Amino acid sequence: MKLKTIVIALLLLMPFVTKAKEENKIVLQYSFPEPEIKEIEINGEKYDIVLMHSLPLHGDVGKPILPVKPLYILLPPDGKVKDISIEYMEREKLGKFKIPVAEIPKEIGNKKIELIAKEFKPTTYLFRGYKILVLRLQPVYYDGESKFIYYYKKAKVSIDIEKDEISPLLRGLKEDEERVLQIVENPEMILKYREVGKECNKKYDYVIITSRALKDSFQEFIKEKEEYGMNVTVVCVEDIKNNKSFWDSKPIFNDTQAKIRNFIRWAYLNWGIDYVLLGGDASTIPPRYMWVEGELDEWYYVPSDLYYACLDGSFNADEDNKWGEPNDGESGDVDLIAEVYVGRICADSAGEVENFATKTIEYESKYDDYIAKVLLVGEDLGWAGEARWGGNHLDQIIDECNDGNYTTHGIPSDEYDIYKLYDRDKPWEKEDLMKLLNQGFHIVCHVGHSNYYYNMRMMLDDVMELKNDKYFFAYSIGCMAGGFDNGDCIAEYFTVKTSHGAFAGIWNTRYGWGGGEYPPYDLIDYGSQRYLREFWDAVFGEGIKELGKANQDSKEDNLWRINDVVMRFCYYEITLFGDPSLKLKEVDKNYPTKPEKPKGITKGKAGEEYVFSTVAYDADGDKLYYKWDWGDGNVSKWLGPYEQGEIVNASHSWQRKGVYFVRVKVKDEHGAESEWSDSLAVAIPYVKWNIIDILANIIEKFFQIFFFMQK
Repeated sequence: MKLKTIVIALLLLMPFVTKAKEENKIVLQYSFPEPEIKEIEINGEKYDIVLMHSLPLHGDVGKPILPVKPLYILLPPDGKVKDISIEYMEREKLGKFKIPVAEIPKEIGNKKIELIAKEFKPTTYLFRGYKILVLRLQPVYYDGESKFIYYYKKAKVSIDIEKDEISPLLRGLKEDEERVLQIVENPEMILKYREVGKECNKKYDYVIITSRALKDSFQEFIKEKEEYGMNVTVVCVEDIKNNKSFWDSKPIFNDTQAKIRNFIRWAYLNWGIDYVLLGGDASTIPPRYMWVEGELDEWYYVPSDLYYACLDGSFNADEDNKWGEPNDGESGDVDLIAEVYVGRICADSAGEVENFATKTIEYESKYDDYIAKVLLVGEDLGWAGEARWGGNHLDQIIDECNDGNYTTHGIPSDEYDIYKLYDRDKPWEKEDLMKLLNQGFHIVCHVGHSNYYYNMRMMLDDVMELKNDKYFFAYSIGCMAGGFDNGDCIAEYFTVKTSHGAFAGIWNTRYGWGGGEYPPYDLIDYGSQRYLREFWDAVFGEGIKELGKANQDSKEDNLWRINDVVMRFCYYEITLFGDPSLKLKEVDKNYPTKPEKPKGITKGKAGEEYVFSTVAYDADGDKLYYKWDWGDGNVSKWLGPYEQGEIVNASHSWQRKGVYFVRVKVKDEHGAESEWSDSLAVAIPYVKWNIIDILANIIEKFFQIFFFMQK
């Protein structure tokens, strides 16, 4: 998480960990630099804004905008929070100032809304059995009556721990531990988990859940995944529903959604899976409908696949007909940190699965120069003020953005060719967009109005008219375009209804939420925009390329403000349509080199296995995959990944006599391939007759000359 990545210059903000004598206490101490007071103007009025280096500005609706420090603290595996005390120390009075309050977010539609702030409560969430306490510090206090601002130089967080059960979802894999260490403030606590962790035997990386009718349609997709060393299995919904191991005695926890989730939990623990692809429409794999507040006292049932990703608890502790309420966890909030990364393919026919598979395979297996092309699509949202323009919001995902006084790293403008289709600059029509899409863009990001059957000013029939053979990844924060439970939504058209369009995308199943009509929207952003910024920060700031992981990271980076208005609403509804393990490609400046001619024996015996080696390089430092052609009709799958410059070994045996020509090619992590290496001639079986040696050398020289002439 980027809020945890603090450079040396910010050491004042690092925690000082006090090792308490008691085993049942965690103490963290923080020091804060002196704030900077900056004068700003909002609608002709002058205000003061408080900035504290690296701390995000925060203000829920109607609250003053002030810096806060989010904390993610790892608790012991056998403990839970008994009590929390936060002591602010060394107070200084900064003076009398006029602080702006947060505006009201707007639905990306046309309805007038009212919202009120919700109080934040420190909450413990679980990630793969690791207990993570989320809270926030507020080192600046504003007295609304006197208008005085007070600053605290130090803060001490004391957490009293009492005994608790070890989570049954703690499986002890190294990859789980590595992810936790990227998140938490107190990494030394990981040692206690090593003492109790049990390591499961990893059998599969990936499970596809689909119907019996569609099962065979995924074979080409599975073959592609296995080419990259990923172990994939398919499980049918019908078999899950019929397996009593996944049933519950209570009817409310025994519907199709609960059975599927019970299976995913079992597969996570027993197979060690990381990714889940829901291979079917809502009629095949129904979403869980979460009960969540949007406007003041306006609640909605929001379809959500988050239920299948976050595997702790039931999401309905009070056992009513409303799932996902803030108090629906077994001891507080529901589970919001994912154990597995989920994507959905809303296919209801073999042809639609084929469309998805073909586009995904084409994107994953090959590199093309269009990868450098990005299209940002911004509409006139119809609001007042600068928040009116979708282009203003999209500009926040280019390069480094510090709006809100928190840093996100967006699409690098020095590496990508970014084209802006903004109403702010010049009004545009859907025909303008369709023409551009057909030319081939890698990333298409949209801020504008939508509905179930309308997105980026395109209707369903318009999507079917697309002819692009260079497929794009789409991210839209418009309303309802991902509502796959409401007939065939437009997100389905982009991804599976056509053999063109998008290979994957992220859309909302219900309302998208945008900035308030007036400043200070540029001081603090709202709702969907916060997730949009953190998604691209995951990709370009944190190096998280897998779509499912990046989507979930964008949510978890916002977990410290989950009870701000509309944040939970967005958390539930933002849905990935596509392969969750698929890595978003970067611009590849350099292709990998031609591998060295394989080294190994040139004469051998039939039936014996021999080892061969080669090496290749990549100026970008990309990880590399190798494919071996053994000259007898056998070609290996892509083996790797290996570091560039690493000596790579592979073995093979031949069963029949003859002369075989061994060659190898390499592909980098973006899909850019080298040419085949020069061939090594191997004579099988080994005999002492010199004529065989002579013949093998002649043939080898012939092929070397032939390949040279082909260049």
